[in-house]
Amino acid sequence: MKKTIILILLSQICIFQFLTAQDGNSKLFNEIETAFNSEDFERIIANKGEILNHAEVYGDTTSAEMLYFLGDAYLVYDSLESALVIMQKEVDLRKKIPSTDPILIADAIYNLAYIQQLADNFSQAKVNITEAAELYKNNLGISSPAYVESRIELAKIHGVLGEHKTAMDILENLLKIDFVLEQYQHVVNKELGMAYFDIGYYSKSEDILKDNLIFIEENFGKQSIDYAEALVTLAIPYYYRSQYSDAELLYTQALDIINKISGNELLEENTKNNLALLYWKIGLYEESVNIFQEILDKEETLNNAITFNNYAQNLIEIGEQDSALYYFDKSLKVIKSQLGVESELYIRVLKEKALALNKANDIENYYKLMNESFLASQKILDKSNPEYSKYELKWGIANFRMNNIKQAEKHINSAHQLRTKYLNKKHPLYAETSKELAELTWFKDDPKKAKNYFKETFDNYFAQIEAYFPALSEQQKANFYTHTLRSTFEEFNSFAIAYKDQDAALLGDMYDYQLATKGLIMYATAKARKDILASDNEKLKQQYKNWISTKELISQLYSMSEEELKQQDLKLDSLIEYSSVLEKELSRASSEFEEAYAAKNYNWKDVQAKLKDNEAAIEMIRFREFTPDSSGLFKNKINYAALLIDKKSKYPELILFENGFELENKYIKNYKNAIRFKVQDKYSYDFYWKPIAAKTKKYDKLYFSPDGIYNQISINVLFNNETDKFVLEEQNIQLLTNTKDLIAYREGKPTSNLASAPTLFGFPNYNKGIIEEGINDNGSASDIVENASLNRGLRGSLQRYIRGNSLVTALPGTKEEVNKIETLYENSDLSQPKTYLANEADETQIKSVQNPRVLHIATHGFFLEDNQVNNSEEEDKYSENPLLKSGLIMAGANSFITTGLSQGTRQDGILTAYEAMNMNLTNTELVVLSACETGLGELKNGEGVYGLRRAFQVAGAEAIIMSLWSVDDEATQELMTAFYENWIGGKDKLSAFNDAQKTIKDKYKAPFYWGAFVMVGE
Repeated sequence: MKKTIILILLSQICIFQFLTAQDGNSKLFNEIETAFNSEDFERIIANKGEILNHAEVYGDTTSAEMLYFLGDAYLVYDSLESALVIMQKEVDLRKKIPSTDPILIADAIYNLAYIQQLADNFSQAKVNITEAAELYKNNLGISSPAYVESRIELAKIHGVLGEHKTAMDILENLLKIDFVLEQYQHVVNKELGMAYFDIGYYSKSEDILKDNLIFIEENFGKQSIDYAEALVTLAIPYYYRSQYSDAELLYTQALDIINKISGNELLEENTKNNLALLYWKIGLYEESVNIFQEILDKEETLNNAITFNNYAQNLIEIGEQDSALYYFDKSLKVIKSQLGVESELYIRVLKEKALALNKANDIENYYKLMNESFLASQKILDKSNPEYSKYELKWGIANFRMNNIKQAEKHINSAHQLRTKYLNKKHPLYAETSKELAELTWFKDDPKKAKNYFKETFDNYFAQIEAYFPALSEQQKANFYTHTLRSTFEEFNSFAIAYKDQDAALLGDMYDYQLATKGLIMYATAKARKDILASDNEKLKQQYKNWISTKELISQLYSMSEEELKQQDLKLDSLIEYSSVLEKELSRASSEFEEAYAAKNYNWKDVQAKLKDNEAAIEMIRFREFTPDSSGLFKNKINYAALLIDKKSKYPELILFENGFELENKYIKNYKNAIRFKVQDKYSYDFYWKPIAAKTKKYDKLYFSPDGIYNQISINVLFNNETDKFVLEEQNIQLLTNTKDLIAYREGKPTSNLASAPTLFGFPNYNKGIIEEGINDNGSASDIVENASLNRGLRGSLQRYIRGNSLVTALPGTKEEVNKIETLYENSDLSQPKTYLANEADETQIKSVQNPRVLHIATHGFFLEDNQVNNSEEEDKYSENPLLKSGLIMAGANSFITTGLSQGTRQDGILTAYEAMNMNLTNTELVVLSACETGLGELKNGEGVYGLRRAFQVAGAEAIIMSLWSVDDEATQELMTAFYENWIGGKDKLSAFNDAQKTIKDKYKAPFYWGAFVMVGE
């Protein structure tokens, strides 16, 4: 038996005060009251007949009190229907009794509304709570706990019903009452913050909840249960924004407080449940399962049924199929006994179990259960309910997987028609059905229809991007791209290649979609946000905040049905128009905003228009192969498509590599070993480049945008056995992140061929600070790094990366490199460089650099491979962010890596890619990363390399020179000196760089010495 649910405001019911002289059975009343006080609820229910008879005969206050006891007893056992019947009788009786205190009537109505909410009857609960609130207001006034609490509850109900504007109005009006500000401010602000979250004003929600946390800390302390609850509430918008490490920290802080204060089992259980779901979301299934095991309760309650379902889904992810099915069945059993098989919760869990069976490849039972859930949905869900279309779609997909094409087409089409009728075409659910219809019509060999359905899907995706992206964090953008966009575009690539001979325009579509999605999450939104909010222009800042809030609201409205939209006192068209006006004003006022947010839609013909007569461009596209008869799964095959255009192309030309798996495994190992051991590579040219060279050698210049494994290859070092020449000697290749960058280069202001004076960093003193000063681990707590860009786990990874106790060794060649570059400029008529060596070459100094024309950094770089991170301690969980796995090592790094203490400036000496992304390099023509492995990073399909390349491009650099493997110190300084000498001598950057490589190649024959560096950009 679960704990007694004490209804709100029950304390106001004074039993003996209202007993009447007409009481005809005080013995029965005393017996029932005693049972209630001793929590003997079975005894109360056993006397149901006598209680009802007493109410029928006497109809007095005593009868009303016993009805309350009986209703609460049913509530304890989750018998909601019985509880509702009895509580309604109590309300009706109290209203009939002459001279009944109106507060007692209000309490009874309030309690009835409470149970109606438990039974999901929110519409009737709203009516009753409104009535109760009016009674409290008329008899107790607005400065009373009863009135305030009833209004807060009413606001919650409006929120559940989707009437968010009304909910916010109620809460904001409460904050105008002095009594509320004195005693309920934190409660109302919590609900107000969640109301803004529900309607889509996520930034506003976060601000309110943060301020509320500060208020609770000041008024209740950081060890109060109110503070713990506020932490859990604030974690909700963090979780939504994919700020998982922040959300996890809030949950764990809350649990620390809850564990010190007894009597908060429900809050503890809910917090652990949220933390378990967070771990499940980020793939930490073992951790999630462990937490669920802590909160699993054997009681067969609805709350536990939901926990059983969540637990079962975790077990499926870790391969515990039998245990998962056990808990699915346990959940279904409880729901069936409490709500019946014709309840929405029952069929939802049934659907989840079916999907789990499909994942476990139990197709027969998957099909059977999906049919059962679909048939049940027809009985209990209205077709206008978006949830119903989910069952229709899932049943259609199940038939598709079973090759029942006629039935599949019927139900998927039905789901699509329902979404067309009841949802906005920009609703996220709309694309689900159009995507399935694209696959289905492709399977039926109807490419015309399939192409149209793919277009519908992508139109929806781009509408979501327009609405969502400005308000998303970097991690959210990555999640949205990875889980929503990428797989469908990969499917389309297979489709386009399958039908290219019938419709050559498909290759043009394929190119256009790559232009639109490649680098999609590389927009400098974080930097633009930081720059705008740090400015002194208050009007600009307010416009930006308004624009973000409007975008958040638009994205929320896109996710609503037509019926839900009608309930909102907001017009979607008006919001879109208002957003457009704000966007134009912001673009005029802020170049950072224009660059980061006002993305233009380009197609391959726009790129073609910028090519010169003897130039060509290639978009390389990596994708998994897909066929519509593969049960919705990608084949275990990777393809690379090189799409080639020149000035005369009618459509892009396809060069297809169907051996992507070998390119990414066996062949890349051969390539890297040849580089490492300095032996001639006789094979990589044929594997990676020969088919492309056959089509492109005739051009004076080739613009090449790599993808996938091509980001890890230096094209210039590939050796052509037929000509005994490297690609460097045969072709003029300019690397671009995306070939649409060529449009910006050709339309932008002309770049001078003359070399600008660089800002030079080199020869950092890695021991600066703690090590040199002899300070050991006994330093005071105040010396702990507060703003370290690396957590302890990643610091441990760095220690393993540099192997042993030698730590980061000095690079004398970098000092010579910087000095030689300085001398070159001193002997020229150009302005002189700014140079930072030794102790000055630290993280603080490099972050303070403002828009240098050229930024040259000569130091160690690092890139942590996955297997260097995954084996670290538990605190490594969030170092998986790829922007934290690559960086540059600056002065003072050894002090931090060994001790975790800063060298006095609260900087750790590690400039991660994440930090570099926020540097001010808007007018920077070139960044030279004269370091090891600076060009590496985690491969993301369609996103190139996450790492320092991405970071410095986001920061504003037009071109970047970086390395793809550990470089030789002496050869590197010679290469860099030759490059600057060529550039100062009047050559353009690319020619200066290529010629420098050729010069070093004459001295050092092996590509290991001269081929590590690549230039990206123009």
